[in-house]
Formats: sequence, C-alpha cells, structure tokens
Amino acid sequence: MTPFTKALCRVQKMDILIKKQLEQEFETYMFGFFNEFKRFSLEDFGSFAATLLNYYINNNRLSQSDKSEASYYLVTLYNKGIGNRITEEHLQVISKTIADDSSIDFMVAQRLL
Repeated sequence: MTPFTKALCRVQKMDILIKKQLEQEFETYMFGFFNEFKRFSLEDFGSFAATLLNYYINNNRLSQSDKSEASYYLVTLYNKGIGNRITEEHLQVISKTIADDSSIDFMVAQRLL
C-alpha cells in the first residue's frame, strides 16, 4: 500500500460529521481571514489548524486519537484551495507538524468563537 493510499484510508475512517464541521470551520475562517488580510499563507493555515484541533480536543469534540487524521484532512483542504500544489510527501510532513503542535493561538481562537 502506498503512503497516499494509507493516508486516504486514514481520512475515510474519520466521522463524516467531524469532517463536515472541520470543512465548515476551515472555509469560514479562511474566507474571513483572507478578506481581512488579503493572504492565507501556510503559516496562517498552520496556526489555524493547530488551534482548531486543540480547541476541539479540549472541548471533547475530537479525540486525541483522531487528531492526526483530522490534521491530514485539514491539510488536504488547504492544498485543494491552493490548486493541489503540495506533494504527498509534504502533505504528510505538514500534517504531522500540525498534529504534534499542542498550542492554541488566542488570536485565532478569538476568530473561531
């Protein structure tokens, strides 16, 4: 099984409701942020994704065991938004970096609430 197939299987296991919520949060945040700052860089996305996932875990909306999968899903949404320019190898690295981040950026959290 290729790394891409493994990742695809991992994403498909996540609860559909959580995926929908993550997608809605991503779209709302991204459009609002872009409209205000005229950018949504990988760094901006990383702060958003880490904060969102940690917020969901702290509020029992996502289990710690699903964090890696949710991180990968968010990264694929970001990649789709920029025209699928990130390679699978880099998707994996970015996803792991976000999943390993336990921080909450309170400026991001304010925008989420």
